[in-house]
Amino acid sequence: MNLWLLLHSVTLRTNLTDRIYLAAHCVLTLLVCARYPEVKHWPWYVAWNLIAMGAILVVARKQHDGQFWEFAHDWLPMIFFVTAFEEVSFLSLAVRGAWQNPYLIAWESAVLAAPPAEWLRRWASPWFSELLEFGYLSFYPLYPVVAGMLWAWRGRPGCAGAFRRLTDALSVTYAFCYTVYLLFPTRSPSHNVGLNFAALPHSGGPFHFLVRLIQSRGGVHGNAFPSSHIAVAFVGLVFVVRYFPRAAPWLLVCVLLMCGGAVNDGYHYALDVIAGALLGMAVGVGFVGRRVNGHW
Repeated sequence: MNLWLLLHSVTLRTNLTDRIYLAAHCVLTLLVCARYPEVKHWPWYVAWNLIAMGAILVVARKQHDGQFWEFAHDWLPMIFFVTAFEEVSFLSLAVRGAWQNPYLIAWESAVLAAPPAEWLRRWASPWFSELLEFGYLSFYPLYPVVAGMLWAWRGRPGCAGAFRRLTDALSVTYAFCYTVYLLFPTRSPSHNVGLNFAALPHSGGPFHFLVRLIQSRGGVHGNAFPSSHIAVAFVGLVFVVRYFPRAAPWLLVCVLLMCGGAVNDGYHYALDVIAGALLGMAVGVGFVGRRVNGHW
């Protein structure tokens, strides 16, 4: 009975995003413990997952105790979007034990007459490459900017509940991607064929520099299909169409360039991008009109 009351209390105080990341960190902890001989520094992963679950429960409990706790609760998932993604990449081969890229390449060959990456590089020029890098770079401020606007306007009648719907949608998107990454592990074309970035045509411009800087510091070896970056971008696009329609055409251009940049730079196969776009649109449409706490 006490356990039931505890679970009921947790359910009442947490939202969908909280519950998704409680479950995700619990599953990752069990996976790390089950495969600990193959996981370097496994105690650190366990410790981090326990800290993350504790933080979720604390901020969920105190979210109504002032604006500081409300902010901490609402924006804590932004940390997990990064850390859980990274942790899953380190556990890529914990379930299947081998990369599944041959299947992905075969599917792409069956769907597309020629690899889009080859077509893009055939038309490569410094200005075009820099344009694609700009598109890829636009992913990083997308959530902070769109979610920040919705959080700041959460008291407005037209935006009530929108921030929560967006964050829940992104959490569902990431959870789906985490599951696929573990059950069907794939890595980027650059890692799969040993692509030499230095040999690729590039602009040498500021956007190229920034993208390479971010990828050299935070890039992962795995987590390719579907592209969670593209999926998240399309979720954000759906919400921008709904709440900031004047900005939607500009964001659409950025997202399309992002798709091209992901393929051109060897981060993803075209099929990764297509699957991510379809996933993001489906989840975005499903959540943008969902009722949350009495608000549409």
